[in-house]
Amino acid sequence: MGIPHMHHRSARRTARLRQIVVVCVICLAIYCFLLVPDESLDSSRSTNPEAYQSRARPQQQREGERHHALPPDLLSNRFLTEDQCRASFPGLLEQVDNEVAKGPFKLEPSPSSLGPLFARIRDGQLYILSAARKTDLSRDMLAHRSATLHQIANALLTWPRPASSLPSSPSPHIPDTIFAFNHHDDPLATTFSYSRPADPALLVTPSGEVKRFFPIPHFGFYSWPLPFIGSLPRAARAISQIESSLSFSDKIPRAVWRGTTWFNNPRAGRLRQNLVRAFGPGAPGADTRKWADIEALDWSSTGGDRNASNALRIEDFCRYKYIIHTEGVTYSGRFQFHNLCASVVLTPPVAWIQHVTHLLRPVFSYTLDPSAPDSLSSSPSSSRRNLLRSLLSPFLLSPKLEDKETKTPGLPRRPVELGGREKPPPLSPYPAPWMRSAWQTEHDPSEANIVFVAPDWSDLEATVAWLETHPRIAESIARRQRALFEDGGYLSPAAEMCYWRGLIRGWSEIVRVDEGAFGDLEEVTWEEFSLKEIHK
Repeated sequence: MGIPHMHHRSARRTARLRQIVVVCVICLAIYCFLLVPDESLDSSRSTNPEAYQSRARPQQQREGERHHALPPDLLSNRFLTEDQCRASFPGLLEQVDNEVAKGPFKLEPSPSSLGPLFARIRDGQLYILSAARKTDLSRDMLAHRSATLHQIANALLTWPRPASSLPSSPSPHIPDTIFAFNHHDDPLATTFSYSRPADPALLVTPSGEVKRFFPIPHFGFYSWPLPFIGSLPRAARAISQIESSLSFSDKIPRAVWRGTTWFNNPRAGRLRQNLVRAFGPGAPGADTRKWADIEALDWSSTGGDRNASNALRIEDFCRYKYIIHTEGVTYSGRFQFHNLCASVVLTPPVAWIQHVTHLLRPVFSYTLDPSAPDSLSSSPSSSRRNLLRSLLSPFLLSPKLEDKETKTPGLPRRPVELGGREKPPPLSPYPAPWMRSAWQTEHDPSEANIVFVAPDWSDLEATVAWLETHPRIAESIARRQRALFEDGGYLSPAAEMCYWRGLIRGWSEIVRVDEGAFGDLEEVTWEEFSLKEIHK
């Protein structure tokens, strides 16, 4: 009788203690909301850059806060040292550093011949150990694989030699390692992949083991052999010509999208199809909808030249004020091309993180106030919301409760009309719980460089209308995007090489390889392998 009674008293104490903690946290939140001066909550204001930088990561300037463009000579310099890389591009290697901080992992051979490519770096030379056969890969897959391996080879060739090393020594400054490279769109753990999931729940196994993801620069940095794309350096030059001759106010005041509608992640539903059905040609009200230029690519009359009849060259998207971005089965390769534009990118919350996606500073459409002035001054509302959420998150046991606690008077949402007799789909949860987990910081429009909209497009039209009535804010969002990725150089040749070398360096520190498991694999030099890739 005594023991159950003691358990009962202990349970009551625990419940009472929890109530006290909840009350204290709520009181603190109310204090912060009502009594704390705005400046103490928002140290990111442009009027106080010193206070903002004091919150930066140790020995790093906060990414995206550079106030001047880097010189072209630096951005084209592929031979920067690690210290120069980190000083020039703060935060570039954040994802690599995060993986290194998690400690060692073991690299296992793939049991499938269609699995990732395995390669060795030894004495600064690249060797291919195993790779899927050419006959098992499409032309596009072969091109993507080859382009990425060229990037890695270039990173090794441009690896700066320490001044203290002997010219005759092989390459002691380049770490020896074995790595796996996955050239498919779906990322694989413990491989170099083009993206990783944004949802933290997808970064662990069902048993709770942490997955290890290593995003790499897109193959388009080397070449993307489509007539309307080419390569990222080519596109960057073309975009710069457009941006230098076209002000934001002179851009086409429409939201543009081109793409194929059949690439969708199951989690996203019919995202691309519904975008075209709701706002494309033939959609209900299309004749009077002047804000949208949305079309599915038409491949019916291309004659085999791989160029859709209504395609836009990638740089011509920058002629529009607003660019709609949609992910596909996973990431979208065009995203980083759009990041070079001084245009506002409108996208559902990004679900796949590429190597610089973590630099985005999104404003969520549901936080946009229809009655807000067109002012560039920072509002304390987003800082207060972020603080309140962080304080209350341990006690918000369900998404419904969280939505009640953080509800804001955002833009109106209306179910999209899909045409025909089909009923409008119900509104989807926005933001869904995974979106809150993946993108925990809500930025104010005055500091954002991208706009997240509802994934069912229910507030897309309202968001464009809000931006049109707030042209100063819209232009500032567009300018911040280009200032970061173009002027700040995060998509430059220099940053690309910096990232590759930082990734190889970080990978080699934590990977653990059983040499015996790879001992039977024949080493083929990269030079020989590359020639075999282009010949039958």
